[in-house]
Amino acid sequence: MLKLEKAEDVKELALRINKEANMGIDLNKVVFLRSRNSKTTAIARTLTLPPQWRYVLGEDILYIVEVVSEKFDNLECNDKIFVITHELMHIPRTMKGLRNHNYKGFKQIRRISKELAKELC
Repeated sequence: MLKLEKAEDVKELALRINKEANMGIDLNKVVFLRSRNSKTTAIARTLTLPPQWRYVLGEDILYIVEVVSEKFDNLECNDKIFVITHELMHIPRTMKGLRNHNYKGFKQIRRISKELAKELC
């Protein structure tokens, strides 16, 4: 059975990445979750909340970043930075929609995450 919990450690890492990489994302509009027993093959994923859910949950939350505990938690610090940087790259500064993997920033994630790891690990 899928279990979800808030992931404050992931949020703290995302806050540091957002600041150090000058991404300019309003992370107050993002909820960070950790899932257990997920069937996904992904390590992490970023989702937008549909308007109906924003109406029910409040207009402040626009995105969910989910990390899959079984795959994410055992990663080294530099790999966690890579994964979270990748997920944050999906969120545009305008907070409208999701960027796909064709966005030019995705080509720079490896370099950016290596630089961030020097500061954050």
